[in-house]
Amino acid sequence: MVASLSLALLAGCASTAGGRDESSNYDPLEPLNRQVFAFNRTADKYLLKPLAEGYDYVLPSPVKSSITNFFRNVNSPILVLNHLLQGNLAEAGKQSGRFVMNTTLGMFGLLDPATSIGLERQSATFDQTFGKWGVPSGPYLMLPFLGPSSARGVAGIGARFETDLIWNYLDDERSIRDKLLALEIINTRQRLLSIDRMIDRAPDPYIFVRESYRQNVEFEIRGPGGADEDIGLDFEDELWDDEDWTDDAPPEGDR
Repeated sequence: MVASLSLALLAGCASTAGGRDESSNYDPLEPLNRQVFAFNRTADKYLLKPLAEGYDYVLPSPVKSSITNFFRNVNSPILVLNHLLQGNLAEAGKQSGRFVMNTTLGMFGLLDPATSIGLERQSATFDQTFGKWGVPSGPYLMLPFLGPSSARGVAGIGARFETDLIWNYLDDERSIRDKLLALEIINTRQRLLSIDRMIDRAPDPYIFVRESYRQNVEFEIRGPGGADEDIGLDFEDELWDDEDWTDDAPPEGDR
């Protein structure tokens, strides 16, 4: 549910007009997807959200920022790889420099000195890469726990697992690996607490999440004019990666 909740930020940008009629071909599994969506919201309400709220209450903001910086940094090689696969050599070089600087001067990514000198983070995902290669999205899928995706997105998740540093290089230290992955998920969910109201206030939260996801993926692949609305925001599956937009909307409880 982490991924689906992150889409709530797009409430003011993504249009849901037309709903089922416009997207019937995109969402042929809507009845099943709605059931999974309901399950995800229930699981989030009783498990993940309480953990995130406790995490938010206990840790001071500088500590939470350092944890966010660390996970952004450790995921940077995946951004570099996707920029290379998309042919963005200059951006791949920029993100590589950012990774080296934050890993060394930034104390393994706990700090972000690269941004202060103009090496800003630029997201790139496998779903985006496959889309730029011309792979069709396929049907919309609401995945248990992971949230909104598509057939192409599922392939992207698989590629993400294969290239994730924590998942692969700590395979022999599974206790440490599992704790880091749990921390990453809880940290991400905490950063999304401030947008819960948006998804709750939507006339149909399911359609709101679906259309926000669809339009933002289109924007990521094609840029302005490629989607129904110029969303103007980058979206990365928050389970895997954190985006800079949350810095402009601090989560509830940041003090």
